[in-house]
Amino acid sequence: MNRPDSAVLLPSSRKALVVGGCGGIGHAVVRALLDQGLQVVVMDLPGSLQSRPLPDGVETFAVDLRDEASVADAFHALAARHPALDYLVNVAGYTSALVPVQDLDVTVFDDIHAGNLRGMLLCCKHALPLLRRGTDAAIVNVSTGIANIGAAGYAAYATAKAGVNALTRVLAAEAAPNIRVNAIAPGGVDTAFLRGGYGRGGREDGAPLRLSIEDYAARVPLGRIGVAADVVGPVLFMLSPAAIYVTGQVLHVNGGALMRD
Repeated sequence: MNRPDSAVLLPSSRKALVVGGCGGIGHAVVRALLDQGLQVVVMDLPGSLQSRPLPDGVETFAVDLRDEASVADAFHALAARHPALDYLVNVAGYTSALVPVQDLDVTVFDDIHAGNLRGMLLCCKHALPLLRRGTDAAIVNVSTGIANIGAAGYAAYATAKAGVNALTRVLAAEAAPNIRVNAIAPGGVDTAFLRGGYGRGGREDGAPLRLSIEDYAARVPLGRIGVAADVVGPVLFMLSPAAIYVTGQVLHVNGGALMRD
């Protein structure tokens, strides 16, 4: 099936920061932005930057979203090189083994919230001054459909991403009218995320740790699990002038899976 992930047109003069650009979805977003002629900067974990090569011309900054000082330092270095940004895409995120609430270690819960919610808030906080100097600036936060369903074992991840949805709406109100803020909520996507994530040694191939791709696909109305390219088009749309009157929204991208129990 053709997936024209670069069909949405963005002004080629723009500058975009992708946080988590080494992951499956992030890497695909970086390539699509480059294909449209944008200047792209990536922030990710040092280990991810080493293990997942990025295309030529992409400037990188190492960051650990769980560490406030690391985020502040990364954005200070970015601002010294690029005093203005047009787009921010927050893709970084991870979860852990599926554990019911009664057995959940609160330190694991706190770590997942630090990486998925608190870290995203810090990125938005430090990016806002740069975005205010940009043109038609926009933020896209990557959330998940799990924030809207009762998926057993995902208490930490689901609540963190539900917080991302709320953060998106708060930022949309605070940053208007000059900066639009939206979220994309994918369903299952067949990337390294399902195998632990690049930051934790996962790769794009091999058996997923948390689900059966065949069983998942059988429950999706469109008949398959998602791939990274399925998410790219919606991200580009939310950044683009085509969505100039859209803010504070969470767009679900899941092949219709959210329609079912």
